[in-house]
Amino acid sequence: MKTALIFPPQWFPSQPYLALPTLKAFLETKGHEVDQFDFNIESYEIFLSREYLTHCVELIRNRLAKPARTSEEQEVQAVYRQILSDRDYLESIYSEVREAVDVLRNEELFFQFSLYKKAFTTLKIAMRLISFAHHPSRIDLDSFFMQGTPEENLEGIVSATQDSVSNPFLGLYQDHLLANVKWEEYGLAGISIIHVGQVIPGLTLARILRKKYPHLHIVIGGSVFARHQDILEDKKILFEEFFHGIILSEGEEPLDKLIVSLKENKPLNSVPNLIHLENGQITRNEKATALQYDLLARPTFDGLDLDKYLMPYPVLPYMASRGCYWGKCTFCTHSFIYDSYYRKENETRVAEDLDYLGKRYNTKYFTFSDEAISPNAFRRMSAAILSQGVEMRALGMLKFESGNVETPELFEEMHRAGFIMLFFGLESANDRILSLIDKGCDQATEKLVLKNSSDAGIWNHLYLFFGFPTEERSEAEDTIRFTVENGETGTGIIHSVGQSTFALEKDSAIYHNPSKFKVDRIIHDPERDMAIVFDFDIKAGMSREEVMDVYESFNHTIEENFPSRNIWNFLSREHFLLYLDHFGKEEILNMAGDEELTAHP
Repeated sequence: MKTALIFPPQWFPSQPYLALPTLKAFLETKGHEVDQFDFNIESYEIFLSREYLTHCVELIRNRLAKPARTSEEQEVQAVYRQILSDRDYLESIYSEVREAVDVLRNEELFFQFSLYKKAFTTLKIAMRLISFAHHPSRIDLDSFFMQGTPEENLEGIVSATQDSVSNPFLGLYQDHLLANVKWEEYGLAGISIIHVGQVIPGLTLARILRKKYPHLHIVIGGSVFARHQDILEDKKILFEEFFHGIILSEGEEPLDKLIVSLKENKPLNSVPNLIHLENGQITRNEKATALQYDLLARPTFDGLDLDKYLMPYPVLPYMASRGCYWGKCTFCTHSFIYDSYYRKENETRVAEDLDYLGKRYNTKYFTFSDEAISPNAFRRMSAAILSQGVEMRALGMLKFESGNVETPELFEEMHRAGFIMLFFGLESANDRILSLIDKGCDQATEKLVLKNSSDAGIWNHLYLFFGFPTEERSEAEDTIRFTVENGETGTGIIHSVGQSTFALEKDSAIYHNPSKFKVDRIIHDPERDMAIVFDFDIKAGMSREEVMDVYESFNHTIEENFPSRNIWNFLSREHFLLYLDHFGKEEILNMAGDEELTAHP
């Protein structure tokens, strides 16, 4: 019995997601025959083609022929008329979309930023045309939204997965992707759903497979449905029409046991971490103990066409640990996904894996998917990479610890080993807020560590957010001031920034103990019973309107104080890794001052 592992849309098309290559490798060590399918990248092969875009124009023409019953329909029909009347606009999209794809796949063209930016813009325009064809849904290079967020309730899921107008993936699967797989050869199909933008595309696929290929046993994995495990009692229809089971947490051992049970036609009650129907009732099996890291397998990307990703050469994901060694940040849910069990790989084996993967897939580029790698692990890993002579360029995540462990010498060795870009979860630069988040650091530590990293030649990217419960405007301004003073026009130790607003997520420490953070009420809307992010009431700190005002004004602050934003704002993190290695940190900063290069296409 063969197993098919599937990664559904919608995700940025620059590299494979790590879950499938990791699971495939482990299952093959157990003697199972496993194929992996990245339907996300396959969907872009179709979306970004003249044939599909002309199909979208036909959909627009057909929708325009129908009467507009609401003011919203009248507004969009006006846009439809404008699109159809501008033949030059349509022809430019048709003729340029494949050229744009080729620019991102061609090494010589990729590093000509004016060509890159034009190609990126063309692809965004093409995705916007697809969105209009499926209005009011919005589909972009890394996201998919349907009106009313149907993934947040059962009725919405049932409706959206049958909506041939607003759900582009229904036709995509039926008319294109499913025909490329010999489903009769498989007994099990595992679908990984790791963020909310994949819920409708992933469950649409599951529902079609369940109906069309009744011999297939369909199981869902990934973080989204692991976080729904407590609200499934009244959602039996999911197990009857969409999938047969859900695997919680890590999937290696449960999938192995499930495949064996299906092969031997045994009951499924011995498969750990499995939620399934048993005698008409939703049943949760016993929990498995997560495997030690040395029992896991090096990922394999065999079976994936790496040439299809929008990259001039492969950038491979890799993990040297599971879980988070800190595991205390009060807004975070990452530890929940891994059952709060942190394990790491032997750093010598990490170097061996990177060497093997680089040679097998002809690349030196890696993105470490670890939530955070400890300074000591980075030190040992860098030493092993250097001693084994592994050629590598990589980015990774690092937590602020202290200047005593995150020393200039550490970052210098990391840079020599090939870590040229680091992502730091700054979150805030106000000491009170950092204490509430339980970051284990203060503003002085943040500044010292960033200086040590920057002085070693590493590009520092910060994640931060506004609106943590009780945060006052003056405290948010501490973060803004810190970013400006140490940004590109200041000390120069912060090189790029990504901002967001605070989101109260299910299964975070705040969610489970809201009063500790002065949250008066978490709003549990019965029509959003499958939501992962919740609205809440709080009297202390900034209002929602004030948070959004800070967020929007900070966007202008970044533009004014980070000239290189004209470069990195167009690049995904994988694309930027290549640019950073190709040009170097200083040259990228210089490129930002070239008005001709950074002018809007």
